[in-house]
Amino acid sequence: MLFFMQTGLDLMRNGLKESGFVVLLSVEGLLFGSLGIGVLAVIAWGITRLFKGDKRIGWAISAFGLGYCSTLIFSVLGLLFSLILNWNTSVAFGVSGLLWATGPMIASIKEMSRDNTALSVIVATICSSLLLLGWALLGNA
Repeated sequence: MLFFMQTGLDLMRNGLKESGFVVLLSVEGLLFGSLGIGVLAVIAWGITRLFKGDKRIGWAISAFGLGYCSTLIFSVLGLLFSLILNWNTSVAFGVSGLLWATGPMIASIKEMSRDNTALSVIVATICSSLLLLGWALLGNA
């Protein structure tokens, strides 16, 4: 939610969107960050199960969710810089935080796939691409 809020604030600061958009994008970010990440975890879990993965679905959802601790830290710092210094921060802090979350996500996928490197790379690429695509589409809606 905080990452999407940064995006909305940046667009509002540049005169491209109104304050209502910031609120709407924040709500979308809350949904994307909770439901969207959960759905990605389920997708990754489902694909790895097809290839003999042995993790439970609850494990996958928890692992994906916990991987976003760094994103939370980057988002809070980005919001502080945005609000205090009036900087555009969604790319510098938001995308950086999102990219930091890909490491734990990749590690989770690798464990779900029982260290199948090729499968891990494919699933991680799909999940990471969907995350960035979702942010880009919602931010430009």
